[in-house]
Amino acid sequence: MNAHNDRAKATEAAWVLGVMIRQESKEGRLISASEILGRAADQKLFLTPGGGPGEEAANLLRKVVGENEDLHELAAEDGSRSYYSSLFMTEVYARILLQKQAAPLRLIADIVRQNSAAYPRPVPLDLFTQHPFDLTLEEVMNRVKQMSALIEYKDIEPTTTSTSRVFLYSTLHLDSEYAAMLAEWLDVGQSENP
Repeated sequence: MNAHNDRAKATEAAWVLGVMIRQESKEGRLISASEILGRAADQKLFLTPGGGPGEEAANLLRKVVGENEDLHELAAEDGSRSYYSSLFMTEVYARILLQKQAAPLRLIADIVRQNSAAYPRPVPLDLFTQHPFDLTLEEVMNRVKQMSALIEYKDIEPTTTSTSRVFLYSTLHLDSEYAAMLAEWLDVGQSENP
């Protein structure tokens, strides 16, 4: 009977872990492994005495992710792990959230470089004030100022349109005149010439 109770408890714990990940994703957030394990320990979901987030809990979390197609793990550069459900967010969105937490300068640079290379187009500075970035304009301006002082972001340049709207582009993929023309088109020309 004890082995049966242990299996039932493990099944319940696995279900709760999946629900936690899905609920956070539904709310538009990642959830870290430490947060999942901490909540699970608070709810006394583990079989080990004390219910602490030890090896049993970490193994159960890996098992839950492995057995549910919609649950995914993302690793940050510091080795920490975060989780999301693809029922509620895409991998791209989840990676934006992860990078927003860990490396906001690189996030801005990566978005600018990707747009400059793939589309090609500059990115309006105010994009980063919108969801999922949710930075204030002051925070964005401070990040851009920080970037201008760092060698790894020297390719990120601003261009300003005739309406004084600032766009960012990467000199690795766009020259300054073409970026300025594209920014003007995106900001003014496109709406005046449907």
